[in-house]
Amino acid sequence: MARPLGLSDLSPWGARLCLRVERFLLSQCDVRARSGPLVLALSGGCDSTALAVVLRALSRRLGLKLLAAHLDHGLRPESPEDAAHCAGLCEGLGIPLDSARLDVAQLARDWRTGLEDAGRRSRYAWLEDIRRAHQAQAVLTAHQLDDLAEDALMRQVRGTGWPALAGMPAWDPSRNLLRPLLLTPRAHLERLLRELDIAWREDPSNAGCMFLRNRVRQDVLPALVRENPDYLDAVARLWTQAREDRAYWDALVEPLIARSRQEDGAVLLAAADLAGAPAALRLRLYKRAVEALGPGQPLSGCLRALDAAWQARHGGKRVQFPGGKAAQVSRNGVLFLPNPGAATLTQP
Repeated sequence: MARPLGLSDLSPWGARLCLRVERFLLSQCDVRARSGPLVLALSGGCDSTALAVVLRALSRRLGLKLLAAHLDHGLRPESPEDAAHCAGLCEGLGIPLDSARLDVAQLARDWRTGLEDAGRRSRYAWLEDIRRAHQAQAVLTAHQLDDLAEDALMRQVRGTGWPALAGMPAWDPSRNLLRPLLLTPRAHLERLLRELDIAWREDPSNAGCMFLRNRVRQDVLPALVRENPDYLDAVARLWTQAREDRAYWDALVEPLIARSRQEDGAVLLAAADLAGAPAALRLRLYKRAVEALGPGQPLSGCLRALDAAWQARHGGKRVQFPGGKAAQVSRNGVLFLPNPGAATLTQP
């Protein structure tokens, strides 16, 4: 059938799906109030193909200018067919397409990392380059509710704390990433494409069990859905609660962090601010202070070790964090250092 160009080209069910995505998208980031096009990360799979269809259907209503971007990782013999699918889809939808090819296997060797990590890093770096080149406001990825459930489970395995335990954000301004489908089940995306007789590409590597995500997708998540058929709805509710909690805590934490920043890039949490704070607030202050120093996720064990040192007023105690960062306890408070050798607190 002809490719859809607006909501009127869809079934009533398909139009309602698009409008739900629109409401969610605008609740996370009002793209109407921002200048510049949107870059759609297009792999050719079900999710990104459906996202292209949904965005095209909403583009006139929202005044969106779209640009698709397809990256060939050079890992599969089917890659040229994926690229051809993306080109045909974009031609039918009237969406411009940028494409490129990278040797991810060589990058993995150069960076001394795994294929999955090298692919992810190179993909997002390339997408950010495309965004900047076109002065786009954001990169849109097709992560959906099943992906969110998998992400939350993987975070639990890794020991992530609350509220990040509930999964990835829909809008990540630090990376200019927007995920409009995050609360939309994959089954709904498949139904939309089948209704429109639009094909998509399948990645054979998703059927393997080498990566943790694949094992969660094939074994863990289906088992949970069998136990509770409404499990994905529960994941969506948990995610919403986590966003609400995050907004509450951010309103408390950010003003304290802003006034704690030092001219040399360090962060000093004053004793007066920590003394009357409950543990939940102290731990969030530590976490945000470490994040303010630069890349590298603070580990919950390190945060609790630091809090124990502060509670004991263990002057001079230092706790190391990933990325070469450290925190030092003193009677004046807790000093967070991007370079542990850059400064120290004067002890009594």
